[in-house]
Amino acid sequence: DWSSDVCSSDLLKMLMPATVKSHLRMLSEEKVMSTQNVFDIIFPGIKTRRAAELFVRILHKSNGIATKNSVSEFANNIQIGIILENGELFRYSRRNFYMTVLRTLIDMGFIQKNVPVWDEKRNKTLYVYSRNIFDIPNKPPTVGFWRISYYICKKWNRLFL
Repeated sequence: DWSSDVCSSDLLKMLMPATVKSHLRMLSEEKVMSTQNVFDIIFPGIKTRRAAELFVRILHKSNGIATKNSVSEFANNIQIGIILENGELFRYSRRNFYMTVLRTLIDMGFIQKNVPVWDEKRNKTLYVYSRNIFDIPNKPPTVGFWRISYYICKKWNRLFL
């Protein structure tokens, strides 16, 4: 019986995309509990973290959804460079945005891709990126991977609720 040789978290890791696996290696309960920002947990790089935060602001302003065109426009803008609130110029490669930020958010389940949404103005269905809100219990699990996941999901939900 193979199930006795593989614990559930090991099986889960075998089924996950590589981007998720690499992020899980960096997780510790102390790190998850000590940070206020979910992006500090998910993205170790400062520029990557900033790009993710800016993208989530776009999602937040548009009720949790973004068309493929608006995401493409955002990626173009950060590649050219945008001025932040503090007056600083921020640039981030379009390719890195799609390959690192967006792919990681999708692979980890924070963002859904190709979600059908009816557009009243155009009278047609659009396929958009949509943020996920996690249905989590009031109390965290007691130990392990699920406890860490609970706190990460709770921090993500706080961005939109």
